[in-house]
Amino acid sequence: MIISYDFRVDLLEYAARGKENDFPILDACPNCKCIAYGNIHRNGYYWRYGVTDEETMKIPICRMRCLVCKKSFSVLPDFLIPYFQHTIHTILKRIHQFLQKKKANGSRQLLRFHLIRYYKCLNWIHSFFTDLGKVLGVSKKRKKEATKYMIMILDFGESSFLRRSWGHLSKHFMAN
Repeated sequence: MIISYDFRVDLLEYAARGKENDFPILDACPNCKCIAYGNIHRNGYYWRYGVTDEETMKIPICRMRCLVCKKSFSVLPDFLIPYFQHTIHTILKRIHQFLQKKKANGSRQLLRFHLIRYYKCLNWIHSFFTDLGKVLGVSKKRKKEATKYMIMILDFGESSFLRRSWGHLSKHFMAN
C-alpha cells in the first residue's frame, strides 16, 4: 500500500534531507483503521530514483508497518507518482509542451509512453473534476480535451491534484 504525503519540499530538498525528512506519525492504520497509539512502526527505508530534466536523485522512501494487521505501506512524497521515476512536474511539463506544439525535453519514446497513459486517463480526470463540482462538456477532439484538462491540473496544482485524486475510481493518476 502506498500513501502520498506532502513533505512541503521539492525533490532537491527532500534528497538533501534524506532520512531526516519529517516523516508522518500516523494516528491510525490506513488498512485496518486501528487507532491504538504506537501500533504503526517505522519499518526502514527503500531507495528509489526521482528524475527531473536537470537531475536524477536517489531518495529514501519510508516504510511503515501496522502491528495489528501486519500490513506494510510506504510513504511516498507527493511529487512522485507511484511506479514512475520522473516527478509529476517533469511528466506534466513534457506533456504540456507537446500539447502546445513545443519541443519537449527527454526521449520521444518516454514522451509517447506518458502521452498514452495521459490520454487513457482523460475520462478518469473528467470524472474527478466533475465530482469536485466543475461542470464540463466533453469534446470529441482528444487533443483539445487533453489540453483543457492539463490546464485544469496545472491550475489545481500538480501535487495537490495527485494527493486529492488518489484513489478516485480505485486507481491513481497515470495508472494503467
